Amino acid sequence: MPTLAMLFQDRLDADVTEGALAAQLQLDWPDVDFSGLAVGGDESADRDAPMCLDLDGKMIALLTVPSPAGDDVAEIVEHSRLWPNEVPAPADYSAHTIVTVLGRGDGHEDAIAHAVLLSRVVASIIALTDTVRAVYFGSADHVVLPALFRDLMLDTLPEPSLLAWVAINIGERPDGVMTGHTRGLGMLGLPDVEIPETPESAEDTFDRLTSIASYLVEQGPVINDGDTIGTTEAAEIVVDHSPSAFDPDRTVLRLKFDADRSKRKRGWFSRRR
Repeated sequence: MPTLAMLFQDRLDADVTEGALAAQLQLDWPDVDFSGLAVGGDESADRDAPMCLDLDGKMIALLTVPSPAGDDVAEIVEHSRLWPNEVPAPADYSAHTIVTVLGRGDGHEDAIAHAVLLSRVVASIIALTDTVRAVYFGSADHVVLPALFRDLMLDTLPEPSLLAWVAINIGERPDGVMTGHTRGLGMLGLPDVEIPETPESAEDTFDRLTSIASYLVEQGPVINDGDTIGTTEAAEIVVDHSPSAFDPDRTVLRLKFDADRSKRKRGWFSRRR
């Protein structure tokens, strides 16, 4: 899955150039070695072409688009945890910039490193211009308030920023059964987690999804098909590698609460026999 974010903007800002971004990155992240950062292309060239920078073989590209992205921002804001309730959705924005990082490596550690670099770039762009209304991660399908995103990145990076990169969604089905799922782990080279039904509370479901997402980020895609990840009082939790209920082309970790196996105590991850 591509490592990218979108910036929803009031307008495109001609002052956001490769050179200005390179300078802001060095200012914002003094502990990062940006000595290998190279600006590519002619800054006076047609802005229909992406702006590009190269950092030790990783390409940072910015594609500016003088129109909205077309997503229903109000709907996305409703379930975005890093968007304050009192701040209206930016429904009237008129432009957007696609920011992406491309580089060698296809493992989850490389994907996390690319996400860290992407987040640094986005945080620095926010410092360069007052036009950014929202930061959108399509992989997680959520938005973050720009000032909040920048502060969070300055405080947490280079540690992975799950709050910004991954959406933890929980809710009740029409029949009252609790469900939950993650979105955004795919950008980190990891499978998302889906719980089609659970006897646990909303708070416990949120905590469970968060802890599994954190474990995957730390350890990698090590949860196998058929592994168990503990028990509740009522059931043992078994993992199936299954097509996503939202995107059948993607494989996720689907959690099943198996009441018939609840008395068989096992370790955190153990193989189903």
